[in-house]
Amino acid sequence: MSVGEFPESRLRSALAVFAMLFLTEAVYMRPEILLGTSSLLGSDYEMLHRWRLAFARENLFGARHALPAWNPHEVLGAPFAANLQAFPWIPTRLVLLLLDPAVAFGAGVAIAAALAALFAYLFCRRVGLSRIGSAVAGWTFACAGYFSSRVMAGHLPLLEAYPALPLLLWLVDRALSPERERKQRFDLVVLALSCTCVAVAGHPQVPVYALASGFLYLVWRGRDVGIWARVRAGAAMVLGIGLALAAWWPMLLLIGRSTRLLHLATPDNDVVMPYSRLLGLIVPGMQGWADPVELADKYPFTGFPNNSYFWDTASYIGLLPLIAIGGLLIFCVVRKRIPEWRWRFLISLGVGALVLSLPLAEPLLHLLPGTLLRSPARMLYLSTFCVAVALGVAVDTFRGIELPRRAWIVNAALGILLALHFADLWRFAHWFIQTYPRETDAPAFKATLDREVGDGRIAVAREDVLSSYPVLYDDAGGFDSIFSARFNRGYMALAGLPADTNEQVFDASTLPVTALEAMGVRFVISADARDDLPLVESSDDAKLYKVPNPAPRVQFFSFDQAEFTSGARIPVMFAAGPWNRLMLEPAAKRELLPFLLDGPAWPNRVEYRRPSSDEIAVQSSNIGPACIYVLESWDPGWSATVDGANAMVLPANGFAMAVPVQRGQRTVRLHYSTPGRATGETLSLLSLTMLTVLVLSTKPAASGTSV
Repeated sequence: MSVGEFPESRLRSALAVFAMLFLTEAVYMRPEILLGTSSLLGSDYEMLHRWRLAFARENLFGARHALPAWNPHEVLGAPFAANLQAFPWIPTRLVLLLLDPAVAFGAGVAIAAALAALFAYLFCRRVGLSRIGSAVAGWTFACAGYFSSRVMAGHLPLLEAYPALPLLLWLVDRALSPERERKQRFDLVVLALSCTCVAVAGHPQVPVYALASGFLYLVWRGRDVGIWARVRAGAAMVLGIGLALAAWWPMLLLIGRSTRLLHLATPDNDVVMPYSRLLGLIVPGMQGWADPVELADKYPFTGFPNNSYFWDTASYIGLLPLIAIGGLLIFCVVRKRIPEWRWRFLISLGVGALVLSLPLAEPLLHLLPGTLLRSPARMLYLSTFCVAVALGVAVDTFRGIELPRRAWIVNAALGILLALHFADLWRFAHWFIQTYPRETDAPAFKATLDREVGDGRIAVAREDVLSSYPVLYDDAGGFDSIFSARFNRGYMALAGLPADTNEQVFDASTLPVTALEAMGVRFVISADARDDLPLVESSDDAKLYKVPNPAPRVQFFSFDQAEFTSGARIPVMFAAGPWNRLMLEPAAKRELLPFLLDGPAWPNRVEYRRPSSDEIAVQSSNIGPACIYVLESWDPGWSATVDGANAMVLPANGFAMAVPVQRGQRTVRLHYSTPGRATGETLSLLSLTMLTVLVLSTKPAASGTSV
């Protein structure tokens, strides 16, 4: 290549990338979003991620300038910093902290789609496809139904992790290429840090698939390079994951005490790809559409247990890629040509992922303990990428057809086919791209709630009432796939549901009155009518009800009111009432012996304060000996002091907390720290040290080495 040709080559590449990204954003962006008058609709984002993003911004940019370890706004409180699904550390999420949560979802979708297209383009260029073929593959991957359908679903963490697969495959290929021997150190560092970024995404399943595929590609790709090159690249990936242990070690500990390891019923969203839904990959909508897609009113989704079967299988990628695969297969058979090793890898990956998503593999997944990677249908992520690359290969193959003096016919035919492909995927995607006017008014009932909630809680029907209640007040319910096992058992008992019920949405607005009282709920906000609660106010889309006798946030219990029984029995016994007793586990009896010898309890008064999300302060006077019962979820991260001296924090009533105190006036302070944070940071530091040694011990090729 001459000096004069180099800028022209770069210019063509830049134009190809620009066109690809422009067409990608044309699928997802709307004028009203760009003008700032409307927001992009995402169901889960509005119910969950938006308010967690707002909570993080409020604390990071507020007086404390710190990420909270505990979130008091959900399910009687829950770990926040430890939960990667609550606060992912992936860089693209950190960027969203700078934006108003009302518009952050649209920006997050735009960033994720652009990165998915760009990384797919770079991988395809890396493995030898032309600019046009690479751009087509990148656009198809970014605009495929697997991505676009999840925009309306609001699966922001999954969308953020979506670019991971092409990114890692591209970087692994670079790190193993002999032509880049002089840049080995740089490539190893970039590969390691990219693995770190992928590992700390908020949707663990997609990163696991991407990282596993990266390791498989390392083994497959490395057969034509030296063993030490493979070892170095593999070590860099492992150490990159190790760098993420500062976030993942607390997360692993959280999983260990969560519903993920309980023997619960199969969740509604644990979807194996039904054979009949394979037809939906060819003819989308043939089994209907799920709410809130506009077509759902006319063609409702039927024939399956719930709408999760729609959202986890709506992976239409267009007709042209499927036709292209058939054409490539015929081409290989006619030419008696076996695809190159790279294409054999992608064929194996795509077909293997499709097979594992089907009921064939379900018995194998049931051998895993607990619920770690649910919904095998999500493996279509891998198949989607492989099909997109196959289309890029087909484009290059088609362009290679030689028609003397008729080359324009090939180009014109290809242009028409690609235009039809754009229209096909755009038409599918547009059903999932909806906007709504940005909120300007305060939420309904805010004046009443500000005046009367105090330190109590509310119960909001999040699926029906979309407003800022979850960040303004503490909700007794919540929405997540990881809940405290203790809270889960207590909630199910109070709700009168079987102990093995597996829910992701804890809608406290549907709880019986006695359960609402036990959880300290003062108001219920719901679109549904409730005859068992007095109506306070109503608006166009919701009603405000008042709970008669909610439990206070802190309460005094004498030891005469304490009952000791096994932890397994406490949830049901507590739910049965009455509320004038404190249920403790047998192990607490020995710890409480010094308090029992201190004499009878005195009249009492307790005051509750919340200095921050991670702190609770209780001032008690004329009390003792007794337990201060705090209606907040118990977790091993809670510690307490009484008048500055360390004190016990006991699980009480199965899911809440109790702090024993001696007679007299006492100041009780509880503080939450993320369990395992120090250990995780140490492991990350160790990984960083080992990565540094690995990089420095890698000797780049001399400048005169032939490449």
